[in-house]
Amino acid sequence: MIYTTSTKNFTSQVSLFIWLAIFTVALFTGCSAEVAPNDYQNINSEELLSILQNEERFILMDVREPGELLETGIIPGAINKPVEKVKKDFSTLPRKGKLIIYCRTGNRSTDIAKFLADKGFENIYNLKDGIVGWPYKKAGWK
Repeated sequence: MIYTTSTKNFTSQVSLFIWLAIFTVALFTGCSAEVAPNDYQNINSEELLSILQNEERFILMDVREPGELLETGIIPGAINKPVEKVKKDFSTLPRKGKLIIYCRTGNRSTDIAKFLADKGFENIYNLKDGIVGWPYKKAGWK
């Protein structure tokens, strides 16, 4: 009986040690205090409004299809460049300037933000809720 109990304790201790080792490795290999330079940042409507009101150098890009623009309008000052066109012509976009991307709900713009970040673009901002989350004035919509 003593032998069985000590074997169980030993097995439990080994299992605990293995789990702690796995946790420690996962913790230190997956965490970093710095944000990678080729990443993007999600912003909300208030943050975008602040950029629009206080900054002069940025590109605001709507990646929806042209037919969608009449449904919800467009944020004033935005250019329309659909997803497929961005993927095809991304080399024409400035790599270092502030690039703000949005779509209807934030899904396609997230994909494009990741795509451009992977291509080495910097200062990419994604309007996380898209134009449906934009409570302010829109052009071409009533």
